Amino acid sequence: MSKNRVKLNICGCECVISSDDSESYVRSIGDEVEKAMEDITGKNERISVTMAAIITALRFCDESHKSANGADNLRSQIKDYLEDSSHARTEAEEARREIERLKREIQTLRARLSEDGESAADKPAQPVQPAQEARAQKAPVPGSPVQRPQAGSYSRVMQQHDVTAEQEGFMSFFEKKNDEQ
Repeated sequence: MSKNRVKLNICGCECVISSDDSESYVRSIGDEVEKAMEDITGKNERISVTMAAIITALRFCDESHKSANGADNLRSQIKDYLEDSSHARTEAEEARREIERLKREIQTLRARLSEDGESAADKPAQPVQPAQEARAQKAPVPGSPVQRPQAGSYSRVMQQHDVTAEQEGFMSFFEKKNDEQ
C-alpha cells in the first residue's frame, strides 16, 4: 500500500502528513484536532496555539490510555469467560458420559432383574420366616465378636435392643411383599 500525503491546516498552521491511511480518515482526524484546539482557545483567549496544541495532545493521550486500559480489561474478562465456558463444557461432557454409563448400567440391571424374575418363577416359593424369628437367630450373643455383613449385603448386624416398632413395621412391609410373590 502506498503512503498518502495529505496537507492539513490546523488553527492556521499548515502541515503535510504522510500516512498509510486514507486521505478522508487523515482529514477527519485533522478536523477533530482543530475543533478541540478551537474549543480550548475559545474558553480562554490568552492561550497560545502552542499551549492549546499541548493541552489537546494531553487530552487525546489521556483518552487513548483510558481506552487501552478499558480494552485490556475487556480482553481479560473475555478470557475469563472463555475459560469458564471451557470448564462448563468439559463438566457437561463428563456429566453426559456419566449419564450414558448409568443408563447402560440400568439397562443391564433391568435385564438381570427380568432374567432373575423368570428363573424365580420356575422355582417353588420358599416359606418366609417371621421377622422376629429371623432377628432372634441373627442377634449376637453379648460378649461375642461382632459379625460383619457379607460383601454386597446391605444389612447390618443388629442387637436386640436396636429393634424398634418402626423397624418392625418396616420389615413387615417387606415380608408382605415377599409373601405375595
